[in-house]
Amino acid sequence: MILRHRLRNAFHPRPGAPGRGNGPRPQASDIILVMMAGLLVIAAIFKILQG
Repeated sequence: MILRHRLRNAFHPRPGAPGRGNGPRPQASDIILVMMAGLLVIAAIFKILQG
């Protein structure tokens, strides 16, 4: 009976229960920094290919 209860709850987690999808969300500033770093890498590759 306990095993059945655990299996049923494993497939249907309650909203708000700790699970895989409830991790910390990235901040907007982190996303902007990653995008700017990507742009710098793309610009460097472009300059190298241009000569």
